[in-house]
Order: sequence, then structure tokens, then C-alpha cells
Amino acid sequence: MATSTSLVTELASRNKKIAAAHQPIPTFAEMGEMGVGLPHVIVLTCVDPRCIPEYFLNLHPSDGVLVTRNICGHIAPALNDILALDAFLSIKEIMIVHHTDCGATHFTDDIVRETMKKRLPSSSHTEVDNIKTFGAIKDLEQSVRDDIALLKAAPLVRKELADAAVGFVYDLKTGELTPVRL
Repeated sequence: MATSTSLVTELASRNKKIAAAHQPIPTFAEMGEMGVGLPHVIVLTCVDPRCIPEYFLNLHPSDGVLVTRNICGHIAPALNDILALDAFLSIKEIMIVHHTDCGATHFTDDIVRETMKKRLPSSSHTEVDNIKTFGAIKDLEQSVRDDIALLKAAPLVRKELADAAVGFVYDLKTGELTPVRL
């Protein structure tokens, strides 16, 4: 009987090869000594492995950009992260990037609820029904607008930061970012 290696095991093995040639990355203190400022921009985008902001924005460690990701790059699940990063680093701008052919456009919240209910005991169904959204979207541009509106309505987010939020749709086929008009 053949044994199979899990992808996680394979990824850990790949890391060993990378670590062997790794060049140390500067600490925040070392960055300061080098004259490189702390990060002050957050890019919020999708977890989809085809949507790689380090690639499509040509990011470098010295750019002062933090990348955070979740399903579709929605604001709601990222709010705590944004608040903590802003308190620590005084964030100046937030860039929200959703993308074409996002997986969140291929499911509905109801489909997720139904699937969860099939997998969970009936005692959990009420809790599943109480979850407002799982991130499904119908219209990419409107989804970006909704996320910016949510950020602006969040009572704990500084007005200056919320006002500095901008949104884009990234096209997987062309590689272009299209600004979303509010």
C-alpha cells in the first residue's frame, strides 16, 4: 500500500529548502535604523491564491505596506486587525481590492448555511442561521462600495483613516486595477 504525503508536509519540506538560503529580514528597529519607515498602508484583499498583491502591486518590504487577506477582502472580518494595526502603526491609507472570478461570486450565503447544516448536528443549526453573512457577493464593484461604507460607518475607525480608504477591482486576466467610484 502506497503512502501519500499531505500537502502540508510537502509545504513544510519546501520551507526547509528555502530556509537554507534565507537572508535575514530586518526587524522594525533595524528598519528604523536604516531609515525605512514603519508600514502605514493596509492592502485588504482576497485569500484566493490567484490574487497576489505582492505581485500585482509590485510590493517591496520597504514600501510600508501591510497585506491582510480574507474571503473576498471584506472589511467586516478585518476590522479588529485594522484597529490594532492603526493603534500600533498609525495607518494612513487602506486599499480594498476585490477581484474578478472571485470564489465568493460562485456561492451564496444560503448555500454555505445549507452545507454547514448538513455537516453539523441539528443543535448547531440556530447558530448557523444567526450568522449574517459568509462573504458571498453578487456585484464586485458594489461589494467594494459596501465595504468602504462599512469602514466609514465603523465607530472605532478614525474618520481620517476611513476617509482615506479607496477601492479597486483587480482583473485576473489583464492584471489591471480598476478604481471603484463611490
